[in-house]
Amino acid sequence: MSFLNQWNYFLALGPQAILTTFAIGILLFGVSRNNTSDEHQGWLLGRISLAGVIAAGIVNAGLYPFADRLSDGIVAVDRYALFSNWVLLLGSAMAILISISYVEKQRIQVPEYFALLLFATVGLMLMTASLDLMLVFIGLEIASISVYALATIDQRSPKGSEAGLKYFLLGAFSTGIFLYGVALIYGSTGSANLTEILNATVDADDTGVMLITGVIMLAVGFCFKVGVVPFHMWTPDVYQGSPMPITGYMSVAIKAGAFFTFYRIFGIYLDNIQFSWGTVFWWLALVTMIGANLVALVQNNIKRLLAYSGIAHSGYLLITVLANNTTSESGLLYYLAVYTVANMGLFAGFVLVANHAEHRVEVSDYAGLGSKQPFIAMALTVFLLSLGGFPATGGFIGKILILRGALEDNYLLLAIALVISTLISYWYYLRLAWFMWMKEQAATPNTEKAPEIEIPLALKLVLAVSLVLIVYAGIFPSQLIGFIETSLLKG
Repeated sequence: MSFLNQWNYFLALGPQAILTTFAIGILLFGVSRNNTSDEHQGWLLGRISLAGVIAAGIVNAGLYPFADRLSDGIVAVDRYALFSNWVLLLGSAMAILISISYVEKQRIQVPEYFALLLFATVGLMLMTASLDLMLVFIGLEIASISVYALATIDQRSPKGSEAGLKYFLLGAFSTGIFLYGVALIYGSTGSANLTEILNATVDADDTGVMLITGVIMLAVGFCFKVGVVPFHMWTPDVYQGSPMPITGYMSVAIKAGAFFTFYRIFGIYLDNIQFSWGTVFWWLALVTMIGANLVALVQNNIKRLLAYSGIAHSGYLLITVLANNTTSESGLLYYLAVYTVANMGLFAGFVLVANHAEHRVEVSDYAGLGSKQPFIAMALTVFLLSLGGFPATGGFIGKILILRGALEDNYLLLAIALVISTLISYWYYLRLAWFMWMKEQAATPNTEKAPEIEIPLALKLVLAVSLVLIVYAGIFPSQLIGFIETSLLKG
């Protein structure tokens, strides 16, 4: 797509424009009527938000005839960006469905909640399609500020306020480091445009200290966002304090958006100077995989457990950026797609077990779930098995692709570390499954008073569709892999 015609930017950013329009409309709706007078406002605005996501998906599908590997503008309209949009829109749609009953029962500001969800998705989609580091920064900040507000949107929760503050401080550090890296890269190459940076780094022998320092700081900024060890710091605290659906959204959307952008920048446009960041990524991947899985072994809170699980998955995905071949890129795209479905499916089940609140968030609270709610327990078990990489699940195929990509580029030690860390993760994934199926709920005075689990239609839909997709992706992966192969930057 040529951007000599400025109107083409509106076409290229069509999905983002649609979501922005719906988000602004939802905010205007919120100030135009009494929020406390409508008990079903969550269902109404949730459906409107979902309609916005569907409309953005239709526009995204309509961009395929214009998709091109090369672009002369600052926005990429290629199949890689369009695939990224699918994953982000899927995560957003699932978060909306999970949130509808939650926001009503918790009496959270409904218009602001759904508008911020859409704005966060807009920022992530803008970031993944950016071909200029300043536009990457703008998209990153739109998403980050929205999630800061979402983390602390329940003003009655002290843990939520703490989570929002910690996430803000963590984001401020990462933003400063990221921007400093952009400034150094601009000072070294004379441009923030990724294509011009690529041209400036063709001759790796002329690479200066300023450029290398800028690249490393850029990488550190991304590592903060995806929670790579040792930059994970307050990530588990933020997960624990945020509302349950927002924790799920953060665990998939921020990671997916950051890694899609991560790979585009480092795997394509900074590949010529991999010698400057390759060793750093090697050690970060190793420490993240092993360290996060070891710490996860002792977690009893399911939010913190999934936080360390997500950190470990960031280590797996770092291997794809480092290996940087078509197999590893396929592994990145496949893994992020199935990870989004499995993790959001898990949080849908968690929201149900917690009865759309923040109760029953300990592993022991899931004792006896298999006998009382077999469908929920079965779905949660399959999602846990997928995260662990068990055969016949989508997660297994994703890890196989990552392993093959690592071995193709002779990263044998990282491949071994991935296998070992995966084996470690089986313990805490299967521990939760064991509580659901093998352990009876302890008899306590509160046991008789525990409310029955209500399963709204929206959450039934999320659990059922997620379950089918995870199993289908594990047994019949060829269709998704074939679609992914048409979306590769290196294809």
